[in-house]
Amino acid sequence: MSGKRSRKRKSYVGIIVMSLLLVLALAGVGVAYFLLMSENSVAAGGDVPFEVEPGTSVVGIANQLEAAGLIDNALIFRIRVRLAEADDKLLAGSYTLQLGMTYDQLIEELKKGPPRNVTRVTIPEGRSIDRMAVILAESMQFDADDFTTLARYGAPDFAEEFPFLIGAFDDSLEGYLFPDTYEFLEEAGPRDVIVTMLRRFEQVWNELGDPTGPAANMTAAELVVIASLVEMESSLAQERPLVASVIYNRLAIDRNLQFCSTVQFLMPGEERQRLRLTYAQTQVPSPYNTYLNAGLPPGPISNPGKQALDAALHPADTDYMYFVLTGKDGSQTFASTTAEFERARQKSREVFGQ
Repeated sequence: MSGKRSRKRKSYVGIIVMSLLLVLALAGVGVAYFLLMSENSVAAGGDVPFEVEPGTSVVGIANQLEAAGLIDNALIFRIRVRLAEADDKLLAGSYTLQLGMTYDQLIEELKKGPPRNVTRVTIPEGRSIDRMAVILAESMQFDADDFTTLARYGAPDFAEEFPFLIGAFDDSLEGYLFPDTYEFLEEAGPRDVIVTMLRRFEQVWNELGDPTGPAANMTAAELVVIASLVEMESSLAQERPLVASVIYNRLAIDRNLQFCSTVQFLMPGEERQRLRLTYAQTQVPSPYNTYLNAGLPPGPISNPGKQALDAALHPADTDYMYFVLTGKDGSQTFASTTAEFERARQKSREVFGQ
């Protein structure tokens, strides 16, 4: 009999122990659920300046957040940091946090680090490397010559990440530095700026799709050269596909392009802005001079924007062989014959008095 009672007592003890373990397990699940699912109850509101000094522990940050009214429970914040494996990832610095942010949002913000000062720079379409350098140096903390040197000769340095630069003429990035409005980190150097501009070029180029018409027979490098010509020879969006058509039409019959912009490309300062070149200027020897040389220039003469790139890839279908600036708004007259061209030239003289 005593043996049976002993076995019963052991059975009861076992049941009690298992019950306690089950209760504890359920309690643990409840606590874990509470810690995981509890959310910051601070009501949404305005901005709160928040400073984390270097070396501040997670405990210190949690207490500061609670004291600032940004969280309602420092302990839960600390546990959520631990669960996010972010104990050593919260960064010191000056923040602007918002009332009502969740624990996860606060953790992510503190992991990301404080906002960094940025400089907004606009690079107009058609600027060459040397003119870009001046614009950038006025806003950024680097010398124009450092940017110019890297941009003029550094294509091989960037070709692994941007294969379209392989074989770039004279190792220059001319034509591939996309003109746009950028926000650069204040401490960004020439290399950082160039990488950002090349990525933007790649993005825009891919968005434009495959070339059509005569453009389909061109290499990517030739298309960029054509786009750079379109950029410099037209100022109105609707005329750019027409200018591109003239380029393709003249190339098709081996007629020299005779574009002033290819001579002005190598001119210093204000000379680039001349409305008309002198005859002597059109005879200056240069591989870029399309008055003297057939075909395209060896490399781009500017950094074209999206409209010019689009026109080079998708030119209009015309029989135009000429265009002449005839409007003070930048509009041009397009011509298919020599007689039409001469009439357009006369109109240009009447408008501009030259």
